[in-house]
Amino acid sequence: MSAAPDATVALENPGGVAPAAATARVASGLQNPRGVAVLPDGRLVVVEAGNGIETTDAAQETGRVSVFVDLNEDGDYDDAGEIDPIVSQIPSYNTLTQFGTGHDEVGGAGDIVSLGDGRMLFTRDDPAEGYLADGRPQGINVVELSLESGLGDNLIVRNATMNALAFDDAAEVLYVVESGANGPIAVTLDGTIRPVAEFSPLGQGQQAVPSGIALDPTTGDVLVALFSGQVDDYFGNVLSFWPGASKIVRVDPATGRYSDAITGLTTAVDVAVDDDGNVFVVELTSVWPSAKMPRDFDLFDPDAAPDPGGYTRFAGSVTMYPAVDGDPVVLANGLDLPTNITYADRALYVSIGQGTPGRRIIGPTGSTFITGELHRIELE
Repeated sequence: MSAAPDATVALENPGGVAPAAATARVASGLQNPRGVAVLPDGRLVVVEAGNGIETTDAAQETGRVSVFVDLNEDGDYDDAGEIDPIVSQIPSYNTLTQFGTGHDEVGGAGDIVSLGDGRMLFTRDDPAEGYLADGRPQGINVVELSLESGLGDNLIVRNATMNALAFDDAAEVLYVVESGANGPIAVTLDGTIRPVAEFSPLGQGQQAVPSGIALDPTTGDVLVALFSGQVDDYFGNVLSFWPGASKIVRVDPATGRYSDAITGLTTAVDVAVDDDGNVFVVELTSVWPSAKMPRDFDLFDPDAAPDPGGYTRFAGSVTMYPAVDGDPVVLANGLDLPTNITYADRALYVSIGQGTPGRRIIGPTGSTFITGELHRIELE
């Protein structure tokens, strides 16, 4: 395991912008796709947070975890029978109506990792589930999942939404980042928790919100995406984030020491690393925050005026930062609020389309609707 390097890659000069990879949409019509796990046989396991409708009718709950199989080998998963749910009817919610965040942002089932033997772990967030005897929210947990037997027990229960997971299969340790804790934790498969690091506030004093995490197989280090927390602008308005303050940090999980790896980002929401140590960063958007939505906005009114939902849409991107000297390369841009990225077998899987499915928004060519998609970027 190496110590965290001192070098920092900044985004002032984004370098090459010609894609060094082929990008294709491989699934559409999804409801807030989030984490993706690639199984040893090439099948995908994909988490969908759902439509954000809070309901007491379990049959109407739309979150799910599904196996994606390209049965006809046409390169996508949009044909009949190619998406097979393992777990359905997982509760979801919208942060606009639940917490008044000013964002059309759906929560529920989130990230997922494969343990390599048919077992998986995924995050689940259900604010309506109630509380344990010690006061902890019962519905915020990492849950065991099996291809054979479906939903299993909770591995851990936490106080704040768990945004991302990374699994070190050699050490059998799960790394987790939470929105309400400025640092990752390490979790053994028996549920033992160890804090790893605590991050300092970002440039304008706002919280360093850990939004994504990945393991660097070349060093054993953990890379964490830090999404800039809320901050006041020059006029006293509360902004969702401060452009340029977001970054990727490299953490030595044994010592907790960390250093900046990539700086100058706008909204780093997830990170991935390939076998050679190249780093891939997905940004939710690259534009200053848009106006927040009123809490009473009817997200399901078909006649409601188009609204971006608190973040400028179709401004997300995926950028590669080479492990050796070289300029960053933009692999994809103009994405509609991407949230998650996964690397496997010389390909990246990117989840796109955060927000209430079917709600009207303005796209690059005019009025359109929010739709969840999964894109694959084939790397050279």
